[in-house]
Amino acid sequence: MLLTALSPIPVLYATFGRPHTMLFAWLMWSTVLVLKAADERSRRLWVAGGAALGLSVFVHPTAPLYALTAFGAAVLYAPGSWRERVRTAWPGAVALVVTFLPYYVKTLHVLSDRYGIGENGTSGRTFDGRPVWVDALFYVAPGSHEVNYFTVLAAVGVVALLVRRSYRLLVFCVATVAAPVVFFSVVPTSGDSALFFDRYMIPVTPAFLVVVCAGVFALASWAGRFRLVVAVLIIAGLCGIEARYDLHHRRETNAIGIDSITHAVSHEPPGTVLFGSTGTSGADFSAFDYGHPANILDHLLALRVSSLDYVDDDSCERVEPFLHGAQTPRYGLWVFYAASPDETAAAVKALHASPIDGHYFAIRSRTALPPRALIQEGLRLRLAWRAAVPLNKRVNELLISDRQLLAGRCVPYGDLGDPDTDPHWPPVKQKAQ
Repeated sequence: MLLTALSPIPVLYATFGRPHTMLFAWLMWSTVLVLKAADERSRRLWVAGGAALGLSVFVHPTAPLYALTAFGAAVLYAPGSWRERVRTAWPGAVALVVTFLPYYVKTLHVLSDRYGIGENGTSGRTFDGRPVWVDALFYVAPGSHEVNYFTVLAAVGVVALLVRRSYRLLVFCVATVAAPVVFFSVVPTSGDSALFFDRYMIPVTPAFLVVVCAGVFALASWAGRFRLVVAVLIIAGLCGIEARYDLHHRRETNAIGIDSITHAVSHEPPGTVLFGSTGTSGADFSAFDYGHPANILDHLLALRVSSLDYVDDDSCERVEPFLHGAQTPRYGLWVFYAASPDETAAAVKALHASPIDGHYFAIRSRTALPPRALIQEGLRLRLAWRAAVPLNKRVNELLISDRQLLAGRCVPYGDLGDPDTDPHWPPVKQKAQ
């Protein structure tokens, strides 16, 4: 449990602006249900576990890979003959199909549009060009080399489970860990999201660490009556390795400086309208959320500073109620983020403002203005920003929205009307749009 709690990749994504931690938690609790169903040979638990695994598809489009793997691995783990397993588990399989298939079929276009599965794609695609299995090893076993403390202990664990004839547990763990590795090694893909990311190994981390722990206790058993002390010391050492990676990520996340910009905007007059933010990414924001840099900063500020009225104008559809609603003059607030010193210097000249914490710019309208005038002011500021920081291509989505609002011709875009769900600019075209 401690090793899973400190595992670097799950910890990293716990602070990431993506749903992978929720998917991880959902899959873990669902897997507990099907494993308990296997041990107790309970059809009711199989149904509950199968339904829970099937519903994970509502969390993330990659969920079926892990849900089907977890259910299949639990069937392999179950005691008894194949006939006994099928007789007990088939209601759970029906529940799994019924809960995940309708939504999955309805949203099947996501796999082809975003992941490019089977469309003249290439198998085994990774960022660094290494084989999928090598990257997978580093994702679940933190270390600077393929052979490290975790991989050695995992190898010892496999041998120990074989010697103890714990075949059911070993088969479950091997099937769970191997499934995403085999999938991304064999299935041809072409989309950016189908590159083998570290996050795709998060759901298999506990299974890998179970084998690692089996190796730990196998080695500790040679210490006789001191075996518990030895096991605790080895696990403490492994936790220390994981914590080193976690603390490094924590330092990177703190370098974003969210507290400084939050403190600055918290002093704005109550009722000030916070509009959509933009900016370049850089190493700091990439450490927080790949593909979603400063364009989600407005969400964070709106959550932290309740006195601001939030109007997310990266899609014109969501701004129309504000534009055509009450015409009471109010102050407007626009936030920008410059990743490099050169961009900061250029933004200082363009916006005639001083940076906050060396990177942030919070520009408030000089006077209270009605909604349409605020949109016009935002358009002016963003044009100035784009001229000063040309690398920030994504500011164009805000400019498009502003111009459509002022022209009275709104064409919404983005998944579910929210462009922030898409890490790409220009956005990947979806067939459902």
